[in-house]
Amino acid sequence: MKYEDKIDIYDDLGKCLAEDLPIETLSPLNNPYIIRVLNFFKSTAFVNLRKIEQMVQQGSFGYSSASRQDEISMPWHARDWKIVENASAIAERLDKVISVSNFGKKNSSYARLLPGNDVLMIKIPMRRMLAASGRDPPFSITAVALGQVLSDIFNITPNTDPDGVNIIKNVLVGRYPQTMAFQPSNPIFSLLRPSTLQEGLGTGYKTVTINHIVALAEKRTFDAVILTSLLEQASQFEMGNALGWFERYNLLAFAYQGLNGDRLVLDLIEKNKEGTVGDVVSNLIRIGLEDQVIKQGRGFPAKLFSGYRTYTANDYPLWNAYTCAGLLAACIVNVGASRAAQSVASVFSGFSDLCMFESGGLPDPDCGRVMGVGLGLTKFSHDEGGAGGIGAFTLDNNLIRHGSGFISPCLAAAMCLDSGTQLFRPEVTSGVFFRLKEVLDLFKDPLKKIVAAAEEVKAKL
Repeated sequence: MKYEDKIDIYDDLGKCLAEDLPIETLSPLNNPYIIRVLNFFKSTAFVNLRKIEQMVQQGSFGYSSASRQDEISMPWHARDWKIVENASAIAERLDKVISVSNFGKKNSSYARLLPGNDVLMIKIPMRRMLAASGRDPPFSITAVALGQVLSDIFNITPNTDPDGVNIIKNVLVGRYPQTMAFQPSNPIFSLLRPSTLQEGLGTGYKTVTINHIVALAEKRTFDAVILTSLLEQASQFEMGNALGWFERYNLLAFAYQGLNGDRLVLDLIEKNKEGTVGDVVSNLIRIGLEDQVIKQGRGFPAKLFSGYRTYTANDYPLWNAYTCAGLLAACIVNVGASRAAQSVASVFSGFSDLCMFESGGLPDPDCGRVMGVGLGLTKFSHDEGGAGGIGAFTLDNNLIRHGSGFISPCLAAAMCLDSGTQLFRPEVTSGVFFRLKEVLDLFKDPLKKIVAAAEEVKAKL
């Protein structure tokens, strides 16, 4: 192995799930469970059949802005297609169209109805994904296949219903490709945004909305932190930010902040459950000294001694992991007290400032990036942006995307603890993803599954 670091992993109840796990077993490159989660995110689409039915029955489709969904309203072109009533038939035919030859082996089901029978989950076959140059098949394959299936079921052809042919296209993908992406609230959607909206190489996993992750985690705080962290770190590896010099830096912070390594996050929360952000910082410094991650240096200033001492880090990547864990604990303590997610932005800047002062000038979490995000997020989400709505942010939002993957897990935790103060609540923006728990166990107990997968590959590494 490249690194000697080993870590103990604890769940949110304080139970030790694994001891002495090499940090490389937690890498998105090596951990089988993390790879399965990433494959689900990039190969799965969803179809809102009820939305399609409403659009065709009202003659409203092809709109270009979220605030003007009825911009194009042509009731004379409305159609009485019973989409939801035929949901099972649509799913069955979609499955046949999307499936690929499996060389004699039994094919799994690729199209499944979620509870309520009005939303389809489409899992693109892995062979189609492997043959693709990117992550577009969930949109492209699903849209074309669904268009063919609807045409077959409702007899929509250039001869029988020439206008209906155009209607299908506009309902499923809006004005695309005249526009960069599909219409807002498009009935075909994914956990990740279309690649045409991706800004920068390797940022695909950062196009997921925070509220979607909160819904997948069923608003369990630590589970949301885990899922957000693994997506962020997968993106860091893809972008090259976690390569070479910086791989250990990212893996350590992922383990300590995202996976409650050595019980650090939970310890800080429990010790400061009635405290403040400053109390978390004080306890973090004490733990850092006890663990010999940092040590006191010379007194300052030299001539007029005040008792203030500078500190130095024996192992800066490890100390950064400690501060990122402390940041998450401070956010949970603060938002847990207020039950209002909006305060998380102030914690970013407050914790960073206090951490630098208390540690005698050592860098704040992620070398100043958290402080920068905190200042920008506070200004634009409070002063100029009004409601803010951090849950509706994607991980690549221009206010929060500048870190190394340790900022958005705190936002996900804040949205789990929020009591409904946000305009964009998970139940409003991401309701469909709460339903996945009834048909899919992939996101249940993610920490246990990460640990089991890490134990599986430990000997091989």
